[in-house]
Amino acid sequence: MIQIVNEENCCGCGACVAVCPKQCISMKERTLGCLYPEIDNKICINCGRCEKVCPINRFPLNNDYEQSLYAAYAKDENVRNSGSSGGIFQILATKLFADSYTVYGAAFDQNLQLKCTVAEKESDLKYLLKSKYLQSSMQSKFEEIKDKLNRNQRVMFCSTPCQVAALKSYLNTEYENLFTVDFFCHGVPSQRFFDECIAFDEKHKYKGKVIRYTFREKKKKGSTPHYYSCDYKTKQAIKHSSGYYFDSTFYTAFQKYICLRESCYNCIFSGRDRHSDITIGDFHDVNKYIDGINRFDGVSTVIINTEKGSRLFKSCEKEINVFPVDIEKLIEDKIIFSGCTKRPEKRNEFIKEYNENGIKGLYRKYLNPKFYLLNRIYYSMPKFIRKIMNR
Repeated sequence: MIQIVNEENCCGCGACVAVCPKQCISMKERTLGCLYPEIDNKICINCGRCEKVCPINRFPLNNDYEQSLYAAYAKDENVRNSGSSGGIFQILATKLFADSYTVYGAAFDQNLQLKCTVAEKESDLKYLLKSKYLQSSMQSKFEEIKDKLNRNQRVMFCSTPCQVAALKSYLNTEYENLFTVDFFCHGVPSQRFFDECIAFDEKHKYKGKVIRYTFREKKKKGSTPHYYSCDYKTKQAIKHSSGYYFDSTFYTAFQKYICLRESCYNCIFSGRDRHSDITIGDFHDVNKYIDGINRFDGVSTVIINTEKGSRLFKSCEKEINVFPVDIEKLIEDKIIFSGCTKRPEKRNEFIKEYNENGIKGLYRKYLNPKFYLLNRIYYSMPKFIRKIMNR
């Protein structure tokens, strides 16, 4: 049976839960609310399927396809603005919808619980757009996707590299009617940690119930890619709030990369070997390689990992502005595939403070916006002054 002694050896995908024939595995909270499998030894038959399906145990990948890389963004400004980067996910998903695919991605439900969610019509795509910086629940989705594939239905699945690897491991066979997309991932905090941060802000900042939360809100002539926005409900009305990332308790913790699950600091899925057909992500350094592009408008890195991915991307070229970039140069410059997120030096103290005093203690010692006064001043400066300072 699978046993998690060291938390860095589990990415929390839940494939072991889905594959268990006796349903004796459940996901339980541990450090910072992150989920890990626990086995009911009274029911377990020691079949070993949970160990075999684990993507960390099965990572070796045989893919001799020669990867190619592009900077890209949607020609349609509305599509570009609706995504966190260049709107490429929406372009790919819309193209596949036209070819009778259903699309799976991460979406918040009405209670701000992040779940792997299916979009069966194009209008549902809006819920899957934008980055969500916490781990989405895959409960029942492995089985659901496999059932659709076996009934010859077409499926697009977009998620973190570890969850894509987990799905491929669970399926244990290649499906021509499955298309997979992963993205650059710095790591994932837990749903519980997000819930507690939101509850803290509701009490101390909004005096109301948060009903919508958005990461990576695009701001015209913005000075950082990391704004947030939310709607919250008071007794009087529904109100709106937005600001820099450090004005949101959870976003601040995420940007410090201090609240991630332990495996993210030792991620074996962050390198060049990819289980997906296409990898997408931000291209924050695009101005170093291509002139005349405003990165704050949103520009995506697109990496083609398979022949299937190449066919789809080429079919979308009428809707996208595309700029080929030397993938080897970006690797050499450590723009991509430069390794997993470094574990912060104060991570252990952060966990200890959380265990003893909760979010209130973390806010007092690590997450208070007053610690970010210089950041606020910098982001408030005109663009030409920030350029001079950067030089």
